[in-house]
Amino acid sequence: MKKLPALLLFASSFALADSLAPVIDNSAYPTGGSAAARTPIAVSAPMNSTFELMTRLDEAQVEIQQLNGKLEEQANLIAEMKKKQSVMNADFDDRLQQVETKLSGSKPAASAETPALPAKEPEPVEATPPTKPVASVVPPAATPADEKKQQYLQAFEAFRNGQVAEAITQFNTLLSKDPSNLYANNAQFWLGKAYRVSKDTGSAKKAFNTVLEKYPTSQKVPDTLLELGMIEMDAKNSARAKELFTRVITDFPNSKPAQVAAKKLQQLNDVPN
Repeated sequence: MKKLPALLLFASSFALADSLAPVIDNSAYPTGGSAAARTPIAVSAPMNSTFELMTRLDEAQVEIQQLNGKLEEQANLIAEMKKKQSVMNADFDDRLQQVETKLSGSKPAASAETPALPAKEPEPVEATPPTKPVASVVPPAATPADEKKQQYLQAFEAFRNGQVAEAITQFNTLLSKDPSNLYANNAQFWLGKAYRVSKDTGSAKKAFNTVLEKYPTSQKVPDTLLELGMIEMDAKNSARAKELFTRVITDFPNSKPAQVAAKKLQQLNDVPN
């Protein structure tokens, strides 16, 4: 009779253990097979996927940075090429205008710098001994006009070679020393072109307006009006641009700038209001 309470206590301990044991629901796993097949899947797979995703993201960011660097290099190269192209176009326009001017005008008379050739080569004359010693011929010294010409050509050559900042300095130096010299009007025009190539629109407009104010009879006036018109066109000032283009066409109808102005004016007229 004493063994009965002990057996009851032992049975109750098993019941308590069963009530405290965790319940695992294996219904989500396939039936049959070995015990390993019914083992819950480890949670390390999502962690591996996250790590792989982060690694790929880092690699993508590195590639984006490299591409951005290449894009910046390409942008700088394109900007430099555009600057050189603008200089080349300016040089070409100037040379073309000079050729057209020579072809349309009469044959220029012989100047002191380019003496005319004689119609017939003179007959050789027997030399006679001089009665007096002949002084050695000394080449004439450079005149101020020659110096101004050399300064202008150096500045223009710098601009044509893409050295825009150097050209601006040299043109300004030439104009500050003698704004009324023979090459001042051309120097003032190319100063405006150099400012425009360097994207200094305010200084470009000021330089071009100086051409109109100080050198109203210069052959660069139609080109100057065209340049001012294109500046206003770029700034979306259509009314002012049309006014300048019309002035070029009206005042200089047979010039090359008038042909360009007519095309620009047509473009502005084709744009809907």
